Amino acid sequence: MTLLDVLNLLGGLALFIFGMTKMSDNLQAVAGTELRRILKKITSTPFKGVLVGIGITGVIQSSSAVTVMLVGLVNSGIMTLQQAVGVVMGANIGTTVTAQLIAFNIGDIAYAFVALGVLGIFLKRSRKMEHWSQILLGFGLLFVGLNVMGGAVSVLKSSQFARDILARSADYPLLAILAGTLFTMIIQSSSASVGIVIVLANTGLIPFEGAIYLVFGDNIGTTITAWLAALGANSSAKRVAMVHTMFNVFGTIIFTILTYLGLYKALINSITPGNVYAGENMARHVANAHTFFNLLNTVVMLPLAGFLARIAIRAIPKDSVDPISLGEPKHLNYRLIGDSYLAIDQSLKEMREMLRLVRMSLMVSFEAFRDHNYRKQDRVNKIEAAIDHLQREITRYLVAVNERTNAETIILKIPALLHTVNDIEKMGDFSEEINRILNTQVPTQKNPLQPEFVAMIQDLHTKVLDMLDLSIDYLEELKPLYVYKIIELEGRINEQHHNLREKILLQIQQAECDPVGGLNTIDYLDAMELIADKMKNLVKAGTHDFTYTYDSLQEDKAAPDEPDDN
Repeated sequence: MTLLDVLNLLGGLALFIFGMTKMSDNLQAVAGTELRRILKKITSTPFKGVLVGIGITGVIQSSSAVTVMLVGLVNSGIMTLQQAVGVVMGANIGTTVTAQLIAFNIGDIAYAFVALGVLGIFLKRSRKMEHWSQILLGFGLLFVGLNVMGGAVSVLKSSQFARDILARSADYPLLAILAGTLFTMIIQSSSASVGIVIVLANTGLIPFEGAIYLVFGDNIGTTITAWLAALGANSSAKRVAMVHTMFNVFGTIIFTILTYLGLYKALINSITPGNVYAGENMARHVANAHTFFNLLNTVVMLPLAGFLARIAIRAIPKDSVDPISLGEPKHLNYRLIGDSYLAIDQSLKEMREMLRLVRMSLMVSFEAFRDHNYRKQDRVNKIEAAIDHLQREITRYLVAVNERTNAETIILKIPALLHTVNDIEKMGDFSEEINRILNTQVPTQKNPLQPEFVAMIQDLHTKVLDMLDLSIDYLEELKPLYVYKIIELEGRINEQHHNLREKILLQIQQAECDPVGGLNTIDYLDAMELIADKMKNLVKAGTHDFTYTYDSLQEDKAAPDEPDDN
């Protein structure tokens, strides 16, 4: 195998994973919100959970994405661990759809899907059309990558050494399972790893039995995504990851024994067209081995769903402190809407979670800037998505309260509360802009940022975080003491912003500093000052008991120096 063959193999794998990710991400964008709502509502029993898991994963083509959703829902208390167990099992079945598609071997027309996808992107007339075009493009690239990988590994057929090494995978099941597990953990996609197994088996480089063991390992390896999603989450979320792992490990133990005895291999051969012993229809045999492993494993494990949950509960003790929500509302209980005053209190608690996420976003952005950590800044986009999701959920909840209540005081509160939710969401947008300034604009400027500008950024960062801490505490009890502190701090930030802005512009004018660095610092100061303004708006609404009255509106009109957020 030459260096060019190795590069083609890696390039084909990259194309496959890129296409798979693009297809999955855009399928989620098209149907994600509705699917999330379905997950919340139709999982009252493990069996229903299995059906929901199959359906949702079959649609978005990613068991990892469904598992991450589950971790978020369980972390926020929307779903119980028992509800999640069935969905985990169903997600494992749903993800096998990809392998079945691969087995159709439509690689010859893969470029047609790529062409249609690219054409759709150029001719897009709406966001939905763009998403569907990206789905077609991803689907085509998936098969283009498979074709490239197949061409790269086909040269190994002439290497007796490579054939001997790969053929031994059937002789050492544990080694093959470990290889499949580690590889899937690295690339974090069981669909991609199963696709590679199909390519190797289809070219005759590995025997069918060895392919089965690799597929078992792939199923264990994909559980790493749930563990990564559960990092920083509560104990219930970690238990979801634990159940996912146990389900696949226990299933692998059972079916490895059956495969070693020749029973599982004979079963797949009997239900699949072609004789696998003669090397016929190998791709479909591997795909079916993947599907029926997860299907039969679910049949075996579903009656034990409660047992798996109890093991996870015993293995992972309950948290002493409840962590910050990462996008799923945990206080918006629709059963409480009948008591509109209590429902309003619940919405305020959820707004505190939004503020905590804004604070987290600013912290992550600054730490990435300070530590020159490129990977860390990627978290900001996920946090911003969580803030946006909370905004939508709180808005929907407040509208539901408004429709149910007859209390005039509550009806008067709803507009101000909706306005406050939008203000907090804007803070999230500004924090995303700050991340772009600190970790995209500043690193690409020609000269490093001057120490004086770095000190300005650090000082304002500290002040805004202090203001956020006060605002989070304020929303808990609406104490007037916090109002005075927040408004006083906002005034100091405004004055500091004005003075620093004038100072930097003067330095740029007099050629005393790097102009690009100065302008980037001004952009940062502007964004932080806007966040401070939004927090002042929040406490002003709170001092009026989140009620828009004629007097409060007149007071706003009498203050032209403040930004108009309407």
